[in-house]
Amino acid sequence: MAPATREVECKSILTRSGIPGVDFSLNPYVGCAHACTYCYAPCIVSRFRGRQEPWGSFVEIKVNAAAKLRRALRRVSREVILLSSVTDPYQPLERKTEITRACLAEIATSSAQISILTKSDLVTRDMDILDSISSVEVGFSISTADDGIARALEPGAPPPSRRFAALERLSAAGFRTWVFIAPAIPGISELEDQLEPIYVRARDAGASCVRLDPFNFYPPMTASLAAALRRCLPERLAPFREALARRAEYAAEVQALGDELAARYGFGEK
Repeated sequence: MAPATREVECKSILTRSGIPGVDFSLNPYVGCAHACTYCYAPCIVSRFRGRQEPWGSFVEIKVNAAAKLRRALRRVSREVILLSSVTDPYQPLERKTEITRACLAEIATSSAQISILTKSDLVTRDMDILDSISSVEVGFSISTADDGIARALEPGAPPPSRRFAALERLSAAGFRTWVFIAPAIPGISELEDQLEPIYVRARDAGASCVRLDPFNFYPPMTASLAAALRRCLPERLAPFREALARRAEYAAEVQALGDELAARYGFGEK
């Protein structure tokens, strides 16, 4: 079912960021049609909205985002802007609304730097504008290289195979690209035969680095992911529960495996 959409006007569009290496975050939408079952964003969005709707069931379109950004950029010089931190700038609606594209066009008139993080190959549509921005990097969030597993856990997102193809195209065009395993999925990502293909395909597609973020067992995220596994991947539920029971060890082990694979395939720090 397609999410309910609403047009809204935002009071501001750039938010100061505490993410290392990022000065501002820019979120052209509220909500996300990718509907990833493990996403942390619902916990953040519901806190500011004062109500909680099922994640993936709504998207608010910030129709004045580009106009607000034009004014905000007067106070920005070489700072890094992240697109995006609590939504995907290239979710399906972007194909029609072009809100992200309009924001990139504004950034292209400034000296700001841009860091894009997405699950969508739609980003390649905007290579013409990206080529005119002073400094660009494009990261793809990929938690599994298996299209079938991704379909179960990220039902609204393009499959990983399309993300890797987009990464290769951007790399070949000279853009800096990277992969963010965010999060590593308990019950899946601690298995080397599940995690290693991400590193192999990232290397082959020209990514400059791969970073890994272990799953945060925050109760709403844990419940949502467990429900998705129970419904779509029941064979993964027992390993998930084992990881939950030993969450501290799980995080350390999966991070160590990620570090080992990064070294094996020649990836340094981002």
